[in-house]
Amino acid sequence: MEEIRSPAPEGIRPVHLHPRRGPSRHASPLALLVLGALLAAGVSGLLGHPQPHRSVHRGAAAELEVEMPAVIRTGDFYETLLRVHATREVRQLQIEVPASLWREITVNSMVPAPESEHSDGERFRFDFGALGAGDSMLFKIAAQVNPRLNGRVAGRIRVLDDGRPLVEADRAMKVLP
Repeated sequence: MEEIRSPAPEGIRPVHLHPRRGPSRHASPLALLVLGALLAAGVSGLLGHPQPHRSVHRGAAAELEVEMPAVIRTGDFYETLLRVHATREVRQLQIEVPASLWREITVNSMVPAPESEHSDGERFRFDFGALGAGDSMLFKIAAQVNPRLNGRVAGRIRVLDDGRPLVEADRAMKVLP
C-alpha cells in the first residue's frame, strides 16, 4: 500500500521538514543567561528586598532611633522599629507619624498598643504614658505595602511630651514595582 501525501502548506519547503543541527534561534544560551541574571538579581535583594535602614536622631530631652526599609517592593511586609530613649523625664510620651508616610500602607499591628490614638487627617498620634529619665521604649509597627503603590512615601516622625516636640526624624521609603 502506497502512502498518500498531501501537498505542504504554502511557504513550507523541504528544508523546513528536516531537523536542524546545532542551536536554533529558539534555544539560545543567551536567553538562559539573561533569565538567570534576572532571577539572581531578584533573589539577591538587589531589586528592593526590605533591608532595614537605621538612623539615630538626638534632641534636647530624648533620642529617637528609627529602623525601617529605605527601599521596598510593592506588596511586601515590613517592620518599623521606633526606640525612644528619654534623657529627662517625659510625662506623656507621644509618637506622631505623618499620614504621608503611610499612604497606601496597611498597618497590621503595633506593639505595645498605645493607650490612645488620634488623627487629624495629616498625622497619627499615639499616646504611651510616662517615660522616666534614662528609660527606653521600643514601639514596633508591622505593615504591608499595598500593591498599587509605586514611587515614594516620606514624612517626619516626631516624639512629643504632651504635645511639645522632643525629637524629629525625616524618613522616606522608595517603593519599587
